[in-house]
Amino acid sequence: MIRNALQRFATSLKYAHNRHFCTRSSEVKVSFRKATINDYEGVMKINENVHRGRDYLPEGFHSTVTDPNLSAHLGEVDNRIMMFACARLLDGGRTLLFTGGRTHASYRGQGVMAQLLHHIKSGYSSNKNILYEMFETDYGHPMLSHPYAQGSSMVLERPIHCFPFRVNDLHLNQLPRNEIQFSIPTQTDLERLLSDKQTHGYLFPGDRIVVNRIPFRAHPQNVPQMTTADVCFHTGESPYECLSFGKSHSCKLGLAYNIDIYGDHPVGLTAHVYKHLQEIAHIAQMRRVHDKGEDASHRETQDEVDERVHLLIFSSVSVDMSEVYEALRTLGINRVEWPVKAQVVIERDFRVD
Repeated sequence: MIRNALQRFATSLKYAHNRHFCTRSSEVKVSFRKATINDYEGVMKINENVHRGRDYLPEGFHSTVTDPNLSAHLGEVDNRIMMFACARLLDGGRTLLFTGGRTHASYRGQGVMAQLLHHIKSGYSSNKNILYEMFETDYGHPMLSHPYAQGSSMVLERPIHCFPFRVNDLHLNQLPRNEIQFSIPTQTDLERLLSDKQTHGYLFPGDRIVVNRIPFRAHPQNVPQMTTADVCFHTGESPYECLSFGKSHSCKLGLAYNIDIYGDHPVGLTAHVYKHLQEIAHIAQMRRVHDKGEDASHRETQDEVDERVHLLIFSSVSVDMSEVYEALRTLGINRVEWPVKAQVVIERDFRVD
């Protein structure tokens, strides 16, 4: 059943391949400037439902706007912040990635985001090393409903499997005995994986790897930038290898935990998910200890004791996740939200019009 759902979803995506993206021009007068930590409240008010409430930016805003490797800008209309986006260089400086983009509902569909991206790109216009511009978003985003007239194409889509649950629903005492040997890859190990041509065929379809919503070409030079993940696990040998990255962040719905998983061996996939569930339990416990330590007189509420968790697993379209679903059910995780929602990566040649 899960496989059929994924196949139907993959078919529905084909219409978008090799099409083009355009945004109609806007007559809205927008002023642009670099974002600062003082803009936190204004940026958060742009859209409070990014990623359906699982937005990473509220927790990571300070580090985003102060990161020297990121260019974070916003747009104002009548001195009110109405849009935000940032950019970073990937692939040895050959690709400019746009992330964190959001536009206030009052100005969507009017081309104001295109203006902001143009403003950001103009700061890179003298960089002759940039060949591509790219962004990552969720399937169903309004921009994907337009023909891509400006030369963009969809280069990757990955299903997102979302499992909301309460920490107390997680029955880790029912985990089966693990006989799979895990390793925590070093930078050298990851560079070896990304250099292995045989590995690319089944671990990194399309020569792409996404870590914590950052899409990279699967090249060794990108490994240092993959440290945004909290944990990384590797199992098996070719052709049964699995590689996964885990990243947690606080959001308005509770604790969000993203797993980027590569490989299609059912036993390996399930073992990796088990490993990340143990990480989730550890993180939840540390958060409780931290919160209690900040206020010794504080009495925990039921929500704090039984924290809400939103587990998001990003996999390849071809992967059969049915065994993972069944394994999660045996551990008390029975609810699934939009199991065939997808993450998409759009790319085009870099240009400043």
